[in-house]
Amino acid sequence: MAADFQKINIPTIEDKAGGFRRQYPRRVMKRKVGVLCEGSYFIVESGEIGEGGMSIISEFLLNENDEVVVSFQIPQGDFVFLRGVVRSTQKKQGDATVTHGLSFSNINFATKRQIRAFVSARTHSSSQAA
Repeated sequence: MAADFQKINIPTIEDKAGGFRRQYPRRVMKRKVGVLCEGSYFIVESGEIGEGGMSIISEFLLNENDEVVVSFQIPQGDFVFLRGVVRSTQKKQGDATVTHGLSFSNINFATKRQIRAFVSARTHSSSQAA
């Protein structure tokens, strides 16, 4: 079960130097996401999504380079199961949750197109303001 993952002290965002530049833009997406990692399945909250990956917010620590399968519904799109790899793990000081950055592996074109449409869509309020 997810309780098998141990909670450990990891560097905070402020402690990490450098970083990387994303290849694709992302958009905030607050949804429940199923995560399968090393035989354990648990539900987490999503943070952002883009064609190349997504962020998830969890109480459990995943290690960088862990392989995962995530399941969720793309807004106005399909319910998908995507393979991914944990690329980053960040914990803010005083916060009980961990933010994991995932990159998708072998995402098919139709799924990529649905994510791209969601990321590039304007929200209702911003389209009225324009």
